[in-house]
Amino acid sequence: MKAPVTSAEKDASGQGWLLRILLGWHASFALMGVVLVVLAAFERDPWFVYAVVALIGVAYAVVGAPALGGTAPAGYGWLFLALAFAGTLGMVAVDGLMSIALYVLLPAAFALLQPIRIAVWACLAVTLASDVLILGRRGWTPGAVSDVAVQTATVWLFALLVGFFVTQLLTENRRRGELIAELENVRSELTESYHEAGVQSERYRLAQEIHDTVGQGLTSLLMLIRAADAAIPADPERAHERLALAQKTATENLAEVRAVISASGPAGLSASPLDVAIGKVVARLGQELGIEASAEVLGEPRAPSTDVQVVLLRAVQEALANVRKHAHATRVRVRVRYHARSVQLEVADNGRGFVTGGPSGFGLAGMRARVEQVSGMMTVSSTPGSGTTIKIEVSC
Repeated sequence: MKAPVTSAEKDASGQGWLLRILLGWHASFALMGVVLVVLAAFERDPWFVYAVVALIGVAYAVVGAPALGGTAPAGYGWLFLALAFAGTLGMVAVDGLMSIALYVLLPAAFALLQPIRIAVWACLAVTLASDVLILGRRGWTPGAVSDVAVQTATVWLFALLVGFFVTQLLTENRRRGELIAELENVRSELTESYHEAGVQSERYRLAQEIHDTVGQGLTSLLMLIRAADAAIPADPERAHERLALAQKTATENLAEVRAVISASGPAGLSASPLDVAIGKVVARLGQELGIEASAEVLGEPRAPSTDVQVVLLRAVQEALANVRKHAHATRVRVRVRYHARSVQLEVADNGRGFVTGGPSGFGLAGMRARVEQVSGMMTVSSTPGSGTTIKIEVSC
């Protein structure tokens, strides 16, 4: 979900400057209108000027202001300037003093017309037309030409200074707005990426949990049921023991599934300490396979963090599951050794072993991934015909 843009971000993107510029434009056009109305009051027939000022005011409110604020198409700016320039030239034809409107309209042209050369040519054309109208009324005397030249130079100097300043601010505002839009898009993409990464991580976690609980439990149940079925004709009592152990295994695995669904830790850890939980898992394997299985605790037992306990218990379950499915071992030994700042787990069997260094299955890869999540180290030592030893050490 895309996060909303805060007021600080809006101000940083230039919205505060844009608001101040627009207020300045509004004040300038209002002042221009007042000055023109006052000057027109001294004319014999001021109503033409009043009507033109009203027309320019309406045009500014409807199309000019939105164009200056960047909330309207570029065509609105062209339309406003066409109406304003035409109205100004009409007023100049009545009274040359009305050319004072160019002090506001020329900077507006620089702000509205892009590229800048279009604004220059448009302003030049309007200025020359205004000068011709003024000189046509006053006469082409050297004094009149000099006065008009000074006035034109003043208007252009003001227009260039204000127009350039405003144009730069508007350009910077648009650039910042584009930058903010790009940042919002990047933030949205990052949010989606984080969500997807979270989904993938959760899928991998669930896959590990299902493999370590449901998968191993079903494998154990299948072996117990097969053993019970084979023992029924010759040894019904042993078959009954196998079925009872299968029922116990199914009950424990159902509790594990419920723990996975509720996102809590392994059910074995919620009912007993880590050492006891590991002992139960080892003892159950010995009962299932009828082999020698022992669990030994060395050092002073203590309770590592919950994450470390989960990793160690799952590692024992996975290692014993590999013994059950692949090792064909007759002896399994599990040792938990507590050091001053770490805890070490060792699972060793005398099974048929395998060649290390090749591609490993999901079980060993998942076990190593779990260990690395808690900044631990895991080594696997195995030789064909000589068993397998898995060592894990985690700081605690």
